[in-house]
Amino acid sequence: MKLLKLTNLINLGEDVLFPSCYCPVCNNESLDGNICNSCKQYYIKPKYCKICGEHLEDNCDVCVECKDVNRIFTQNSSVFNYNKQTSGAILKFKNNGAKYLAKKFAKILYDKYVTLNWDVDLVCPVPSHITSIKKRGYNHAAEIAKEFCSLTGKVYSDILLKNKQTPQQKDLGREARLKNLVDTFEIIDKWLVKNRTILVIDDVFTTGSTLSACAKVLKNAGAKNIYGLTLAKSPIKI
Repeated sequence: MKLLKLTNLINLGEDVLFPSCYCPVCNNESLDGNICNSCKQYYIKPKYCKICGEHLEDNCDVCVECKDVNRIFTQNSSVFNYNKQTSGAILKFKNNGAKYLAKKFAKILYDKYVTLNWDVDLVCPVPSHITSIKKRGYNHAAEIAKEFCSLTGKVYSDILLKNKQTPQQKDLGREARLKNLVDTFEIIDKWLVKNRTILVIDDVFTTGSTLSACAKVLKNAGAKNIYGLTLAKSPIKI
């Protein structure tokens, strides 16, 4: 705990001393404080799967995964490929107390969002269980979503609740991921959801099981469409 607090202080010092002159992925100088030219190579290149956002090498509209899976959500879009470089930055923010990166990550998502033809009514983060929030000191997805809403003017709401602690998704296979999240999320205020289009924000999209679990609850509460926006997309493993 003391080590985490020390890490938080160090990261806070970085944010105060270098608030807008470094790339959040590689920490090298960036004139506008956004992604440097070198790290733009990690962007997911066109063309994408029209459902999950996976990069496509052929002329198909959907990836092999989405051909075989009936997605509950309408569409997901991600900015980066999830690799050694981008995962390092995300994990630093998620697990090492670098809360200050939320503003930079939100700007990255904002720049992606304005290129999409999405008209959303409400923005919510993928919820973390209270145990994880106490351990980290914050819900990482919520911090990004709040900053994202300050840029877009969209309405933010903690509409979803995670009602039980579960094993980390990254340690599980696809089928285990789906079972891991059964009956895990619930709606706090159903009246906010009915007939509305919801944008769900998270850090990484892998199989889509987390977004699907959130979308199922939102759909059951009467939501019209559910979109997902994430920093990175893990490649499909065939």
